[in-house]
Amino acid sequence: MARPTKEEARDTRRLILDAALELFSEGGFAGTSMRQIARAVGVRESALYHHFPSKAAIFEALLQDMGPGRSERLESLDLDALLREGPEPLLRFIAQRLVDEWASPREQKFVRMLLAEGPRLKEAGLIHHSIMAGRARLGRLFEELVRRGVIRPGDSELYSIEFMGPMLMMRLMFLVMAEGAPDLERFHARVDAHVRHFCESVKAGETMTLKSVSRRRS
Repeated sequence: MARPTKEEARDTRRLILDAALELFSEGGFAGTSMRQIARAVGVRESALYHHFPSKAAIFEALLQDMGPGRSERLESLDLDALLREGPEPLLRFIAQRLVDEWASPREQKFVRMLLAEGPRLKEAGLIHHSIMAGRARLGRLFEELVRRGVIRPGDSELYSIEFMGPMLMMRLMFLVMAEGAPDLERFHARVDAHVRHFCESVKAGETMTLKSVSRRRS
């Protein structure tokens, strides 16, 4: 029998993670077995171990994929294009994409899993690692914005907290604790207002934006 290609292996890995997320969100980590995950994917239990050495490894891969793995995308943004009009378009793009991801069915399952497995995650230090990794990447982004002169000099860690704090509060209000269907239109509008307010509080001034520098040169 031919060995699976790298693409097939990636597809199988994704199917395993999707099935595990569904089962963990419904029955919890302790209430889910490797056999159940294999059955949901449609493979033999032994096949799971070609991709993950244990159920805990699957759980940690989900955290990595939905936490630090997502924040890695910050490093692939085209800053030159997004900063032509100053920091607001860039930060609005990041914020609104987060809202879309948070509102997805997969993300809702992830939140249910976190709520169910909170004590276990805390004991293992997995939540702390996930938060710190995401905050570090966002902090590096703000350091770059300061370096480019599009926001005023300041503490990048505080910038990260000031930017994400209201975002997370609104996530609780509009998604996690919402009664009935979430009001995504209002969620997007409130996030947009938050981004405008944040940019006003950290802006370097008209003379420091890329747009004004370009006008001066011309």
